[in-house]
Amino acid sequence: MAEEDKNKIHVYLDGQDKPIVSYRPPVRFELDTTQLEDGPHTLKVVASDSTGHQGVRTINFEVRNGPGIDVEGLQDNDILDGKVPILLNAYGGAKETLWEPSRAETPAPVPTWAWVMLLVIAAWSSFYIAQQWNVPKEYAGSPTYSQYTGQGERGESSIQTPPASKANIGATLYRTSCSSCHQANGEGLKGVFPPLAGDPVVKDEDPSRHIEIILFGMQGEAINGVEYSAAMPPFSQQLSDEEVAAIINHERISWGNDAPTVTSDQVQEVRTQGNPN
Repeated sequence: MAEEDKNKIHVYLDGQDKPIVSYRPPVRFELDTTQLEDGPHTLKVVASDSTGHQGVRTINFEVRNGPGIDVEGLQDNDILDGKVPILLNAYGGAKETLWEPSRAETPAPVPTWAWVMLLVIAAWSSFYIAQQWNVPKEYAGSPTYSQYTGQGERGESSIQTPPASKANIGATLYRTSCSSCHQANGEGLKGVFPPLAGDPVVKDEDPSRHIEIILFGMQGEAINGVEYSAAMPPFSQQLSDEEVAAIINHERISWGNDAPTVTSDQVQEVRTQGNPN
């Protein structure tokens, strides 16, 4: 072997005597399959080391650059008899730069099961509408049907929406303002946010410190001998006296806590005195 052929990679295509690529490894090249005929081809890679020993690897591949062909009505190894309708379509060859997308969609009839499903849905919808149109008397005055029956809200409905209770307001405000830190169960997060269940401040007969913490926030104070890394933000600018009272009352009667509740007047008094820290 000639010295110049050692430590090289030669690439041969389809048994040709002349390589299409000859370089020292590693080799990166682009094989342009658009220049090849559709069908099977062989790529042979011959590598030689510095001593002249050769390694050979053969790779078989197939080229399909021509138009895609779709066949409806006939499959490989089918057994046929009589007249067989066959639909053929071809689309999008690699050498065709511009082609109409609709050609790629072989027309096919809507399957029978789809028509059956459509009829079942239409029948069920008609039955449901007919059944629900006959409004039961006990619901004739409800907001849902009153606009059709003439009863209810437009005719002095007897159904009234009860106002939200203070307990519900407190639970809602706690969920939106406090539960992300102290958790919905009042247990907090260990080492980060203190628990409210069993908290001495929450259970204290005197609610003043409880009100101060919600209005003005708190940071750096140990709770039951445990220090927490996160600070309690102040809510005096976000919540009214009534809202602060609702949250405090929810905390003082939930998760096993049983402490006296507060009024908005008590919250207002603490707010007027200002932050003691």
